[in-house]
Amino acid sequence: MRIEPFASIYVFVVGLVLGSFLNVCIHRLPLGESVVRPGSRCPSCKSWIRWYQNVPVLSWLALRGRCANCNTPIPLRYPLVELLTAVLALALWRVYGPSVAFFVAATFGMALLVLFFTDWDHQLLPDRVTLLGFGAGVAAAWINPFLGGEQGWPRIWSSLLGAAIGSGVLWAIGAIYTKLRGVEAMGMGDVKMMAMVGAFTGPKGVLFTLFFASLLGAVVGLSLIPLRGRTLKDALPFGCFLAPAAFAALVIGRKAVEAYLGTLHVAP
Repeated sequence: MRIEPFASIYVFVVGLVLGSFLNVCIHRLPLGESVVRPGSRCPSCKSWIRWYQNVPVLSWLALRGRCANCNTPIPLRYPLVELLTAVLALALWRVYGPSVAFFVAATFGMALLVLFFTDWDHQLLPDRVTLLGFGAGVAAAWINPFLGGEQGWPRIWSSLLGAAIGSGVLWAIGAIYTKLRGVEAMGMGDVKMMAMVGAFTGPKGVLFTLFFASLLGAVVGLSLIPLRGRTLKDALPFGCFLAPAAFAALVIGRKAVEAYLGTLHVAP
């Protein structure tokens, strides 16, 4: 009996619903609020949002992007996060199917979506995501197919070593920069985020993440200078660059690093 395309449709719809919950996390976690209670309400007028006004994407379109009670604009971020979550879930499902790899990658990807948008909106990476994510990464290390044992080590050691390298390198860079320039380079949120990334991706994933996040940050930062009159001293939300680089590191980073080392004839 064929399960497609019904399974893909189901995964996409569930992704939309989960995206709606991620929006709650993105809005409330920086404020220190519960993501469970109270129910959905307008941040402006505090009126309760009825269930038919809370259907992912469709309600935003039906309401023309405004609160039904006070007419305050609803940010485009809400349907965007819902769609991104659904597309992410569907893409992973099509690649990995009903497998451990799908659930690990989907969980990691959704956590990164929350971190991306909270850092973009508030320059904050909530501990309830980074620290819980670190714990989840270590707990799932035994079954995480993306880790692989380093030099024959058990996956748990790859997870712990990745977390140590990721957080340690970023902390050291920030400490050295602060010492030399007298300006704080990055917050501890980035360090905790890299502990989470390392727990899921291992040492090679961490190296991939740091390299490509730095490259992406440099390109975007330099491109914004003539557009917005910024200088290199202006703070950029580094978590926004770490998030996409970390997700790429999970799915292709380890193989990419090993392929690169292979070109140098270095044993991975």
